[in-house]
Amino acid sequence: MIYMVEMALLDTARRAEWEEWYTAHQHRLLSIPGIHASQRFECIHITPAPFVALHEVNGPQVFSSDTYRASAGPSNTGEWQTKMGNWHRNLFRGLDHTPDVAMDARLVVIERNCEAALPRHADVRWMEAVGLDRSVRRRGLAVMAPANADLLADTPGIRVLKPLAGRLVGAA
Repeated sequence: MIYMVEMALLDTARRAEWEEWYTAHQHRLLSIPGIHASQRFECIHITPAPFVALHEVNGPQVFSSDTYRASAGPSNTGEWQTKMGNWHRNLFRGLDHTPDVAMDARLVVIERNCEAALPRHADVRWMEAVGLDRSVRRRGLAVMAPANADLLADTPGIRVLKPLAGRLVGAA
């Protein structure tokens, strides 16, 4: 399953500090049983939630575990909780693994009924929200070359994201 977190950083003057905190947060998440991979992205165009993190999880039981509740989730984001806006957490079924988006590629996030704008060869993987906020019902992901993806920037219902770092994988 895919655990997708999206947000805006409200205190942009502290971006470098936030990036450092978030990387440490990813490593903390990967130490939790049932969380296997994590990668972060930033939108290349203006959008209300320009930052996205994709985490690969076993299922909804991860979020009710004592380990998760003790070291992750909204109550464990410290001062950053109030410095992130447009924050949504959705759990999706439809993909077992997060895509491994290379640094020279793009992740394209597609909302329902917006796929007509995509090139015919786009390999979209559709997911259905099954837990947490459920702020959307259905969402697609596609990994594309920048030459194709960047043309979609500013298309309603589509976000084009660049990786902030490579995909992190937890201990098996």
